[in-house]
Amino acid sequence: QGIIASKIAAHAADIAKKIPHAQDLDDQMADARRTFDWQKQWECSIDPTTAKAIRDSRLPEHDDSCSMCGKFCAVRSMNKALNDEYIDIL
Repeated sequence: QGIIASKIAAHAADIAKKIPHAQDLDDQMADARRTFDWQKQWECSIDPTTAKAIRDSRLPEHDDSCSMCGKFCAVRSMNKALNDEYIDIL
């Protein structure tokens, strides 16, 4: 865990120092999260093995959401709203 913490700290420092392209991976991760592209999220992760293991241990009820929020997922609801789709949260 110490190595992962060091990688996170180094990445944050690179962004704070405005090193060119330091934020690219974060932007790719944000896009992957928005589209629920789990494979891309693992590829963008600092610790993909742990990220995949956690995801595999907590499969969601809905394919278009994570295991935490289910049908109350804000990302899912926003994606539906932007596509003029019905949002079922009841």
